[in-house]
Amino acid sequence: MAPAVTLGRDGLWLDGQPFYLLAGCIHYFRWPHAEWRSLLTQARRAGLNTIDTVIPWNRHEPRPGHFDFADEANLAAFLDLCHVLGLKVIVRPGPYICAEWENGGLPAWLTATPGIRLRVDDPQALKAVERWFDRLMEVLVPRQHTRGGPIILCQIENEHWASGVYAHDFHQQTLAAAATARGIEVPQYTCVGAMPGRPELRNGWSGLAEKLLQTRRLWPDNPLMVSELWSGWFDSWSTSRQTRKTAAKLDMTLHQLTAVGAAGFSHWMWAGGTNFGSWGGRTVGGDLVFMTTSYDYDAPVSEYGEWRAKALVARRHHLFLGSLGARLAPILADAVPGGLTVLSPPAVYGRSEPGTEPYRTVRASPDAPEAWRDFQATFLVNAGLEGQSYQVFLAHPARHLTVEVEPATIRPIFAHLPLHDQLRLVCHTGRMLGFWRYRERDLLIIYGQPGEQGLVELLDQHGEAPPMVTTTSPGLQASLHKYSIEVTYWINENPGILDLHCGARSLRLMFLTDAAAARCELLPDGTVQIPSPPVPLHETRLNLPTERFGVVEMITNEGWRNLTRPESLDRLGCDYGYGWYRATLELEAPLETRLVAPWLHDRARLLVDGVDVGWFGVSHHGPRYTLPLKLEAGQHDVRLLVDNLGRFNYGLKLGELKGLLDTLYLDGEEQDLSQGWSALWQEVQFAGEAVAHAQPGAFRPDQDAVDLRHFAFSGPAVWLLRTFEVQPGRRYLLHITGDRSSGALFVNGEAVERFSRHRSGGFLKHDVTDWVRPGTNVLALFLQGYAGSPWQATLVSYPLKRPLKARWSFRAGVTPDRPISASSTGPAFYRVAFARNELPASIGRLSLRLDGFAKGHIWLNGRNLARFWQPGPQEAYKVPVSWLTTQNELWIFVETGTAGLVTLIAGGQSG
Repeated sequence: MAPAVTLGRDGLWLDGQPFYLLAGCIHYFRWPHAEWRSLLTQARRAGLNTIDTVIPWNRHEPRPGHFDFADEANLAAFLDLCHVLGLKVIVRPGPYICAEWENGGLPAWLTATPGIRLRVDDPQALKAVERWFDRLMEVLVPRQHTRGGPIILCQIENEHWASGVYAHDFHQQTLAAAATARGIEVPQYTCVGAMPGRPELRNGWSGLAEKLLQTRRLWPDNPLMVSELWSGWFDSWSTSRQTRKTAAKLDMTLHQLTAVGAAGFSHWMWAGGTNFGSWGGRTVGGDLVFMTTSYDYDAPVSEYGEWRAKALVARRHHLFLGSLGARLAPILADAVPGGLTVLSPPAVYGRSEPGTEPYRTVRASPDAPEAWRDFQATFLVNAGLEGQSYQVFLAHPARHLTVEVEPATIRPIFAHLPLHDQLRLVCHTGRMLGFWRYRERDLLIIYGQPGEQGLVELLDQHGEAPPMVTTTSPGLQASLHKYSIEVTYWINENPGILDLHCGARSLRLMFLTDAAAARCELLPDGTVQIPSPPVPLHETRLNLPTERFGVVEMITNEGWRNLTRPESLDRLGCDYGYGWYRATLELEAPLETRLVAPWLHDRARLLVDGVDVGWFGVSHHGPRYTLPLKLEAGQHDVRLLVDNLGRFNYGLKLGELKGLLDTLYLDGEEQDLSQGWSALWQEVQFAGEAVAHAQPGAFRPDQDAVDLRHFAFSGPAVWLLRTFEVQPGRRYLLHITGDRSSGALFVNGEAVERFSRHRSGGFLKHDVTDWVRPGTNVLALFLQGYAGSPWQATLVSYPLKRPLKARWSFRAGVTPDRPISASSTGPAFYRVAFARNELPASIGRLSLRLDGFAKGHIWLNGRNLARFWQPGPQEAYKVPVSWLTTQNELWIFVETGTAGLVTLIAGGQSG
């Protein structure tokens, strides 16, 4: 039989056999090449059968027609290693990938093309995509399962529904056809971008199982599969660390997916990794949602390759579903209400809380296969903070089970579960880790909390001979009947073992604690080993001296490219990192003004005649558009060190230009408009957008003197209005930032922008000069689903006829110069040297702390290691051990400030 992959209503089938998808996202390019094998081996040990990866076009084609598949970008080697280790692969070639990655994976040289349209069938974009696919498919096509390789699925684009241009044309069909034409044979699917004739997989977290059920009701032939199970979340600068997606919630979510008959899922992320260099992206939700260097993602596996509690929780689910999921999922997907009777515990006043109704109680559909007709299941929920006892009744045969359910979890209970054509699980009270068939015998593992009492009953359906016990551990009691066996047990630290003959087969029952179940290793011969818990890492700290160096670009007059006027970094060939804009001016008279940078992305330090004046741009305290400038008559040198913090990877702002997009202007003003708003929410839905024409003072507000940063309101919709003054002869720019609420912005009753989660996403920046008039003007902000998140509004103005008159030039990058005084301020480099033998011989993790340094960039042995910024939440930066040499050199570029403390932190090899 030729290798084949199909994806249909009941999920994945490989070579004619059902395949329960247990996938985890691991992005090869976010991990050092030397760490791939241990990472993938860990994934296999965790019960995953598939690795899921996006493919970043911009990482592989840095310049048009020049491709890079070396080192961390060696996609072919990664796919081959997955294959060697027995892992299947899902590929997501995009070309748009999101992934919190710079520009969503699209090359900056492409998105900087004037007039180009993204994520539609734009001829310029498609020409570049076709060249990329020509090269990429040389790697992917021969590695498909149909050709003896690991690739089993290929995604079409990514989350096209969130593009702002979803289904504006047949772009997804064009991409699918392009992949097919170049040899893609495995099924192609969409993810949040449903299109005719292709399976649509779902993304999410809370409520995800219900989303799958809704999809099945609407599209009965669509597979119940999850393309992205958000097992963690990303960190961005100046926010709290994202640890809200707990192991307990992951446990409950996986039980819910099992309960509705999901045919598989992929953890986004299983192991997040690192945004080395300048590869971190930017997303919606405000003007400062830039990715940290760490892409740890609070994933089951940390940035350093260490298992978290989530990994152990997930592993128990993986083992169960890997052994029984392919047969069980289609039965549960089509199951009907009924079967077991469940009584939840009542409340006892002053003593205990009431129980929760089961998440789902079902029996097999009348159309189920004959062996499954009697199957029943209940998924007992305990949403409280203390254990609960549920009473479960099976009618045939009559059984009464008392089932203990731990706090904040779900416990599935099955009845008449066919383990194979001869052996049936009649009922049980404990948790099932899985059932496996080996050459010599079968293996069934039950687990629970230490001290838990339980029962399991099995039936030999063929009844060839009575079951016979050959080995039993203390604490186990077996009651033999004609063709069945009932085992009562209690869980303790010593694994319980019961061996028996059941017909022509031998069966081993094992009883483990939940901790042992999460760690146990299943060997090829069916024996089980339980490794000891890993030993905590031993930490070694190495404080390193620094030497301060100057920055060539601050002083040199050489290597500058003359410009007619400033233009974006992208169009100057400086796609990532820093760029310098230089303005040389000759003043006939002294000048005292406020310099304004209206179109700067993202931040810049202003140096005037070598003196650091301050910064423009975004920050966690709000944007800054103006700085004071005071100059005597004569010649002056103005330099701006501009920092690209990462391009949008999501929403309609994808492809944003970076750098100084317009010249600087004199006589700038900025005003905080966050205060003084009037709010309306009572019955305004009847007025619609006519409210935008309302004049503050002419209506009675529901709340007055509203500060957008501290507005204690929650509701389906609210209008916020305020006035502002305009002077003739000036341009006006509005900068408004908030959360991802949908709504609209109006000036004097005219719509400036209607926005949503995906369009603008909490960051509105508009030149509103054409909407304003001299005197008093009205600003109206309409927000839907507002729930108290802080917003901020800034008004910037400047005279268009007063640009900074100067000769402009540009130079890319930052370069170390000669050593300078350690007490000097402004941009500088710090050199740090250390030998490999100063660190432990065996290192499990290595990180770098930069206490006292504010913001900048790090290089290790000439490799671009990391951005750093110290408003939190990232404290330490991963240093790949494989990047070290005998003698090592760190170069730390700081935008301003004096020296801090540089510390390497080495952890002993993890277990």
